[in-house]
Amino acid sequence: MSGLLPALVAVAEKAAEVARRCRAEEPLFRLLVAEKSGPERNRRFLRDFKTLADVLIQELIKHDLGTQFPELRGHIHGEESNEFRDAEGGTVTIRVCATPEDTAALLLAVLGPEQTRAAELLAEAVHREVTLGDTELADIDPGVSPGDVGIWIDPI
Repeated sequence: MSGLLPALVAVAEKAAEVARRCRAEEPLFRLLVAEKSGPERNRRFLRDFKTLADVLIQELIKHDLGTQFPELRGHIHGEESNEFRDAEGGTVTIRVCATPEDTAALLLAVLGPEQTRAAELLAEAVHREVTLGDTELADIDPGVSPGDVGIWIDPI
């Protein structure tokens, strides 16, 4: 599990960039909220919401850590369902695609075709490379096996 700590810090920085972009772009911020329904809705609340930012961050963490540490894939879980409704009432499953263009196209299915710039900004943040300046983390081995690690994501 060498490299786990730098990977966690890098993915946290990437997630923070997605959140910063959502907050900085007021029109984007307003577009991202969806009301939960059915089994994903918390019955304790009159209304329960998820945001596309939450789900996108959750999926980028799962993707990046699962790519770098395939043995962790079954140990990374998120709070949010990664499904949204498109304009026609169909289901869109949010995930990180192979390219920024493909991720942007997937996001457009949720946001709508008039939100091309917003989808591109989010996809760019999801696919950007993060370089850490802290080299001390690279030398730390947490001394755990993949079977002993569990990651729960509740992004924003």
